Amino acid sequence: MSDQSSQPRRSVLESVRQTTLGPLAVGLGVAIVVGLLLSVVVPPDTGVFALFILGSLVTAAVGFTVRYLTVDRSWKTQLTAFVPAVVGVHLMAVVGTLTGTALPLSRFTGIETVTFDDALKTALATPPVSMGTLLAGLVAAMIAGWATRR
Repeated sequence: MSDQSSQPRRSVLESVRQTTLGPLAVGLGVAIVVGLLLSVVVPPDTGVFALFILGSLVTAAVGFTVRYLTVDRSWKTQLTAFVPAVVGVHLMAVVGTLTGTALPLSRFTGIETVTFDDALKTALATPPVSMGTLLAGLVAAMIAGWATRR
């Protein structure tokens, strides 16, 4: 007979919950994937309303992911949701805005539009500090750690 332990295997969810940086890593992954996927649907004539709706989707995805993956509701949980939401909304807004519009200096540079790769490099090179990204981070922090867990 084979020697099997009597303890059942831990689920992937429990492994992520018990890892110190697990919720942050998963939240950052969700923010990057959802942000880049939604950057494709940013309209060419970018309006505040479109960015608000798409940013809210990224914020909700990150906030509820971190809320589901964490056990406690402390300031660490809120910070764990704040940072990925800021990164995800920033990536979505910058990449979506740059790929949908023509460059204002196109007559000097000879470049008509920005490719997805160049827009992503631009988003990664610029700091994600704007009112919209900070507001999205605060909303994700409220979603993740507002009330006690039941």
